[in-house]
Amino acid sequence: MVRESGISATKPIFPSYLLPSFKLPFSRRHSASSSISAESPPSSAATTPASSPPNNTPLTKHTETRLSRTAPNTLRCSTCSADLAFASQIISKGFTGRYGRAFLVAPPAPPAPQTLLNIRVGRSENRQLVTGWHVVADINCGSCGTKLGWKYVDAKEQGQKYKVGKFILETERVMTQRTWEDVPVDETRDTNVADEQDDDEIVFDSEDDDECEDVFAGIWDAETVGRRRSAMVSRRSQS
Repeated sequence: MVRESGISATKPIFPSYLLPSFKLPFSRRHSASSSISAESPPSSAATTPASSPPNNTPLTKHTETRLSRTAPNTLRCSTCSADLAFASQIISKGFTGRYGRAFLVAPPAPPAPQTLLNIRVGRSENRQLVTGWHVVADINCGSCGTKLGWKYVDAKEQGQKYKVGKFILETERVMTQRTWEDVPVDETRDTNVADEQDDDEIVFDSEDDDECEDVFAGIWDAETVGRRRSAMVSRRSQS
Protein backbone atom coordinates (compact mmCIF):
# COMPACT_ATOMS: atom_id res chain seq x y z
CA MET A 1 0.00 0.00 0.00
CA VAL A 2 1.36 3.38 -1.00
CA ARG A 3 1.03 6.15 1.57
CA GLU A 4 2.02 9.74 1.77
CA SER A 5 3.00 11.57 4.91
CA GLY A 6 0.07 13.71 6.02
CA ILE A 7 -1.48 16.50 4.02
CA SER A 8 0.58 17.72 1.08
CA ALA A 9 -0.48 21.35 1.40
CA THR A 10 -1.36 23.48 4.39
CA LYS A 11 -4.65 25.33 4.54
CA PRO A 12 -4.24 28.82 3.05
CA ILE A 13 -5.51 31.88 4.87
CA PHE A 14 -7.14 33.25 1.74
CA PRO A 15 -8.03 31.30 -1.41
CA SER A 16 -6.36 32.12 -4.71
CA TYR A 17 -8.49 32.96 -7.73
CA LEU A 18 -8.11 32.25 -11.44
CA LEU A 19 -8.11 35.72 -12.97
CA PRO A 20 -7.31 36.10 -16.69
CA SER A 21 -5.64 39.24 -18.00
CA PHE A 22 -8.16 41.48 -19.71
CA LYS A 23 -8.64 45.18 -20.36
CA LEU A 24 -11.01 46.94 -18.01
CA PRO A 25 -13.83 48.37 -20.15
CA PHE A 26 -14.31 51.54 -18.10
CA SER A 27 -14.04 54.99 -19.65
CA ARG A 28 -11.95 57.59 -17.89
CA ARG A 29 -13.91 60.42 -16.36
CA HIS A 30 -12.52 63.94 -16.37
CA SER A 31 -13.34 66.51 -13.76
CA ALA A 32 -15.23 69.64 -14.73
CA SER A 33 -12.28 71.87 -13.97
CA SER A 34 -9.89 69.88 -16.19
CA SER A 35 -12.38 69.80 -19.08
CA ILE A 36 -13.00 73.52 -18.93
CA SER A 37 -9.31 74.38 -18.73
CA ALA A 38 -8.56 72.18 -21.74
CA GLU A 39 -11.30 73.63 -23.96
CA SER A 40 -11.37 77.34 -23.02
CA PRO A 41 -9.49 79.82 -20.86
CA PRO A 42 -10.72 80.25 -17.29
CA SER A 43 -13.56 82.71 -16.88
CA SER A 44 -14.50 84.93 -13.97
CA ALA A 45 -17.62 86.73 -12.81
CA ALA A 46 -16.32 89.96 -14.35
CA THR A 47 -15.96 88.49 -17.88
CA THR A 48 -18.97 86.11 -17.86
CA PRO A 49 -22.35 87.77 -17.42
CA ALA A 50 -24.97 86.15 -15.24
CA SER A 51 -27.35 85.91 -18.22
CA SER A 52 -25.06 83.59 -20.19
CA PRO A 53 -26.68 80.23 -21.05
CA PRO A 54 -25.39 77.23 -19.08
CA ASN A 55 -22.87 74.93 -20.69
CA ASN A 56 -24.62 71.55 -21.09
CA THR A 57 -21.78 69.86 -22.97
CA PRO A 58 -21.29 66.33 -21.50
CA LEU A 59 -17.97 65.78 -19.78
CA THR A 60 -17.49 62.30 -21.23
CA LYS A 61 -18.57 60.65 -24.44
CA HIS A 62 -21.38 58.15 -23.96
CA THR A 63 -20.36 54.63 -24.89
CA GLU A 64 -22.96 51.98 -25.53
CA THR A 65 -22.23 48.81 -23.58
CA ARG A 66 -23.46 45.25 -23.66
CA LEU A 67 -23.35 42.43 -21.13
CA SER A 68 -20.88 39.79 -22.35
CA ARG A 69 -18.64 37.07 -21.02
CA THR A 70 -15.06 38.31 -20.74
CA ALA A 71 -13.42 35.51 -18.76
CA PRO A 72 -13.24 31.72 -19.16
CA ASN A 73 -15.50 29.45 -17.12
CA THR A 74 -14.08 28.12 -13.86
CA LEU A 75 -14.93 25.27 -11.49
CA ARG A 76 -15.47 26.43 -7.92
CA CYS A 77 -16.17 24.87 -4.56
CA SER A 78 -19.94 25.03 -4.09
CA THR A 79 -19.51 25.76 -0.37
CA CYS A 80 -17.05 28.69 -0.33
CA SER A 81 -16.69 29.56 -4.07
CA ALA A 82 -12.92 29.04 -4.06
CA ASP A 83 -11.56 28.53 -7.60
CA LEU A 84 -10.33 25.01 -8.35
CA ALA A 85 -9.69 24.81 -12.11
CA PHE A 86 -10.72 26.14 -15.49
CA ALA A 87 -13.70 24.37 -17.06
CA SER A 88 -11.50 23.70 -20.10
CA GLN A 89 -9.48 21.26 -17.93
CA ILE A 90 -12.42 18.83 -17.85
CA ILE A 91 -11.62 15.86 -20.08
CA SER A 92 -14.68 13.75 -19.24
CA LYS A 93 -18.07 14.32 -17.63
CA GLY A 94 -19.05 10.65 -17.54
CA PHE A 95 -17.39 9.50 -14.31
CA THR A 96 -19.06 8.44 -11.07
CA GLY A 97 -18.05 9.58 -7.59
CA ARG A 98 -19.36 9.03 -4.08
CA TYR A 99 -22.41 11.26 -4.58
CA GLY A 100 -23.27 10.62 -8.22
CA ARG A 101 -21.87 12.12 -11.43
CA ALA A 102 -18.33 13.50 -11.42
CA PHE A 103 -15.81 15.25 -13.67
CA LEU A 104 -12.41 13.86 -14.62
CA VAL A 105 -10.16 16.93 -14.52
CA ALA A 106 -6.58 17.17 -15.78
CA PRO A 107 -3.99 19.35 -14.00
CA PRO A 108 -2.60 22.41 -15.79
CA ALA A 109 -0.06 21.82 -18.53
CA PRO A 110 3.64 22.03 -17.57
CA PRO A 111 5.56 23.99 -16.41
CA ALA A 112 2.64 24.85 -14.09
CA PRO A 113 2.34 22.72 -10.91
CA GLN A 114 0.57 19.44 -11.67
CA THR A 115 -2.24 20.00 -9.20
CA LEU A 116 -5.46 21.95 -8.86
CA LEU A 117 -5.83 25.29 -7.16
CA ASN A 118 -6.93 25.66 -3.53
CA ILE A 119 -6.97 21.95 -2.67
CA ARG A 120 -5.35 19.75 -0.04
CA VAL A 121 -4.37 16.20 -0.96
CA GLY A 122 -4.68 13.53 1.73
CA ARG A 123 -2.92 10.23 2.21
CA SER A 124 -2.84 7.64 -0.55
CA GLU A 125 -4.74 4.40 -0.08
CA ASN A 126 -5.85 1.39 -2.09
CA ARG A 127 -9.52 1.63 -3.04
CA GLN A 128 -11.76 -0.55 -5.17
CA LEU A 129 -13.73 1.62 -7.58
CA VAL A 130 -16.20 0.78 -10.35
CA THR A 131 -13.34 0.21 -12.81
CA GLY A 132 -11.14 -1.83 -10.45
CA TRP A 133 -8.46 -1.28 -7.81
CA HIS A 134 -6.70 2.09 -7.75
CA VAL A 135 -4.39 4.00 -5.46
CA VAL A 136 -6.19 7.26 -4.71
CA ALA A 137 -5.90 10.22 -2.33
CA ASP A 138 -8.92 12.22 -1.20
CA ILE A 139 -8.86 15.95 -1.95
CA ASN A 140 -10.47 18.65 0.18
CA CYS A 141 -11.08 22.33 -0.45
CA GLY A 142 -8.11 24.24 0.92
CA SER A 143 -10.35 27.07 2.10
CA CYS A 144 -13.37 25.45 3.77
CA GLY A 145 -12.28 21.79 4.03
CA THR A 146 -15.18 20.34 2.00
CA LYS A 147 -14.38 16.92 0.50
CA LEU A 148 -14.39 17.43 -3.28
CA GLY A 149 -13.33 14.06 -4.69
CA TRP A 150 -10.00 12.30 -5.08
CA LYS A 151 -6.75 12.18 -7.02
CA TYR A 152 -5.63 9.11 -8.96
CA VAL A 153 -2.15 8.24 -7.71
CA ASP A 154 -1.78 4.84 -9.41
CA ALA A 155 -3.85 2.18 -11.17
CA LYS A 156 -3.51 -1.59 -10.95
CA GLU A 157 -4.75 -2.33 -14.47
CA GLN A 158 -2.80 -1.19 -17.51
CA GLY A 159 -5.94 0.09 -19.23
CA GLN A 160 -6.63 2.51 -16.35
CA LYS A 161 -3.18 4.12 -16.27
CA TYR A 162 -4.42 7.18 -18.20
CA LYS A 163 -6.18 8.37 -15.03
CA VAL A 164 -2.97 8.66 -13.02
CA GLY A 165 -2.27 12.24 -12.00
CA LYS A 166 -5.82 13.38 -12.76
CA PHE A 167 -8.59 14.37 -10.39
CA ILE A 168 -12.21 13.47 -9.73
CA LEU A 169 -14.44 16.44 -8.81
CA GLU A 170 -17.95 15.60 -7.58
CA THR A 171 -20.65 17.56 -9.42
CA GLU A 172 -22.51 17.79 -6.09
CA ARG A 173 -19.54 19.60 -4.52
CA VAL A 174 -18.44 21.96 -7.34
CA MET A 175 -20.15 24.52 -9.55
CA THR A 176 -19.35 26.18 -12.85
CA GLN A 177 -18.79 29.93 -12.63
CA ARG A 178 -19.31 32.24 -15.62
CA THR A 179 -18.08 35.83 -15.53
CA TRP A 180 -20.13 38.61 -17.15
CA GLU A 181 -19.02 42.21 -17.67
CA ASP A 182 -20.29 45.39 -19.31
CA VAL A 183 -18.11 45.93 -22.39
CA PRO A 184 -18.37 48.40 -25.28
CA VAL A 185 -20.48 47.17 -28.19
CA ASP A 186 -17.53 47.24 -30.63
CA GLU A 187 -15.69 44.73 -28.39
CA THR A 188 -18.54 42.23 -28.07
CA ARG A 189 -17.73 40.57 -31.40
CA ASP A 190 -14.59 38.93 -30.00
CA THR A 191 -16.33 37.88 -26.78
CA ASN A 192 -19.22 36.38 -28.74
CA VAL A 193 -16.74 34.23 -30.66
CA ALA A 194 -15.30 33.07 -27.34
CA ASP A 195 -18.82 32.22 -26.11
CA GLU A 196 -19.42 30.07 -29.19
CA GLN A 197 -16.16 28.23 -28.58
CA ASP A 198 -17.15 27.57 -24.96
CA ASP A 199 -20.55 26.24 -26.05
CA ASP A 200 -18.78 23.77 -28.38
CA GLU A 201 -16.45 22.58 -25.63
CA ILE A 202 -14.71 19.34 -26.53
CA VAL A 203 -14.52 16.67 -23.84
CA PHE A 204 -12.76 13.33 -23.72
CA ASP A 205 -14.67 10.39 -25.25
CA SER A 206 -13.81 7.28 -23.25
CA GLU A 207 -15.35 5.04 -25.96
CA ASP A 208 -12.96 6.25 -28.67
CA ASP A 209 -9.87 4.04 -28.85
CA ASP A 210 -7.71 6.75 -30.42
CA GLU A 211 -8.57 9.24 -27.70
CA CYS A 212 -7.91 6.67 -24.97
CA GLU A 213 -4.46 6.04 -26.45
CA ASP A 214 -3.78 9.79 -26.57
CA VAL A 215 -4.81 10.22 -22.93
CA PHE A 216 -2.70 7.25 -21.88
CA ALA A 217 0.30 8.72 -23.74
CA GLY A 218 -0.34 12.14 -22.21
CA ILE A 219 -0.82 13.87 -25.59
CA TRP A 220 -4.61 14.33 -25.59
CA ASP A 221 -5.44 17.81 -26.89
CA ALA A 222 -8.92 19.30 -27.35
CA GLU A 223 -7.94 21.25 -30.47
CA THR A 224 -6.44 18.19 -32.17
CA VAL A 225 -9.45 16.07 -31.25
CA GLY A 226 -11.76 18.77 -32.63
CA ARG A 227 -9.98 18.74 -36.00
CA ARG A 228 -10.08 14.94 -36.08
CA ARG A 229 -13.81 14.86 -35.36
CA SER A 230 -14.48 17.54 -37.99
CA ALA A 231 -12.56 15.52 -40.57
CA MET A 232 -14.59 12.41 -39.71
CA VAL A 233 -17.86 14.32 -40.12
CA SER A 234 -16.69 15.66 -43.49
CA ARG A 235 -15.79 12.19 -44.75
CA ARG A 236 -19.15 10.81 -43.66
CA SER A 237 -21.03 13.63 -45.37
CA GLN A 238 -19.08 13.08 -48.63
CA SER A 239 -19.75 9.36 -48.61
